[in-house]
Amino acid sequence: MRNLAPHIWDIGPLEGFDALPEPGSIIGFTKSGKPIVAMAGGAASNIDDWIPIEYESAVVQRVRMDSAVERFGRRVLMRSKTKSIPRSAGITVSAGTTYTDDASTNDEITLTARRFIARFKVDEDDLADASTRMDVIATKGEDWAISYADTFDNACLGVTGTENGTTVPYTSAYKRLRTTNSDTGYTADTNYLTWDDDLISLPTTPLGTSLYEKLSTVFKKVETGKYWSLADSLVIAQPGWRDALRLCVDAQGRPIFIQGTAGTPDTLFNVPIAWARGCKTSPTNSGSPAGNDLLYFLNRRYLVRGDRSGPETLTDDARAQDDTDDYAIKFRTRRAFQLTHENAAAVLERITD
Repeated sequence: MRNLAPHIWDIGPLEGFDALPEPGSIIGFTKSGKPIVAMAGGAASNIDDWIPIEYESAVVQRVRMDSAVERFGRRVLMRSKTKSIPRSAGITVSAGTTYTDDASTNDEITLTARRFIARFKVDEDDLADASTRMDVIATKGEDWAISYADTFDNACLGVTGTENGTTVPYTSAYKRLRTTNSDTGYTADTNYLTWDDDLISLPTTPLGTSLYEKLSTVFKKVETGKYWSLADSLVIAQPGWRDALRLCVDAQGRPIFIQGTAGTPDTLFNVPIAWARGCKTSPTNSGSPAGNDLLYFLNRRYLVRGDRSGPETLTDDARAQDDTDDYAIKFRTRRAFQLTHENAAAVLERITD
């Protein structure tokens, strides 16, 4: 083993490299445990800026596993804080030999990236060596991933307040479905239903009040419009729905909710379900929303997630001017969200007594 620079601990011999290490690869640690990365030309440098978390990492995979919008939202790359994209209302197609101009409405919708941030501090005495430090980053990274997934899904799906960029990061899908939109011709609550948490399976009377009928109507709201697509159909629901769905059967006593096996997803009316803990109503954005459970049926192509940066981390040791000897880790991601057309989604809210 050899030193790469003064006061650096090697993490292993470099004989395994056929050539100079690739720029960006970790090749050692400082005495304080900060990673050393290979820069262009083989030079080494301390990591002192925001570092992207690798896609294959446990952190990113946990985010995708726990967040329905991160996993299924249509990704749009962003190079700035805002980006305008077409709403996409289709295109006019005619038969014959004479071309006619498209008559559909294709106005623009704006994506605005918001920061989702967290910071964790730990006493430097608890970090004895570099390997311990990396274990702490990995552990806290997964903790952040779980909390971020719930907070982000709630911002996109369940917040009831008006967008302000901070406590209400976006106009959520719930808010959009409950608001009139003159640009699309949508009337508030057209695709919004409630269930009173009472009658579950199909009854003889009263008609239209059972959970079975409510779910069927939610599906119908989207299926009868031009924004339905079998290939892109998705249910997003709060896990609190599972108990009622397990008891819900059709008129022949057949279950409509099928639990997946061997890696296959759960389904409702043969449509895959993405479970999201953040899919509950909340007046402001929360990682632990306490409102009513929500269930969406939607075309996921109209559930747009804008990616500006992240997930990424920033770490630093205690400085001379700090009052305590604490090692700090910051986590950050910058995301945007829009439900681009109301008629591509419908929601059922579970009203409990």
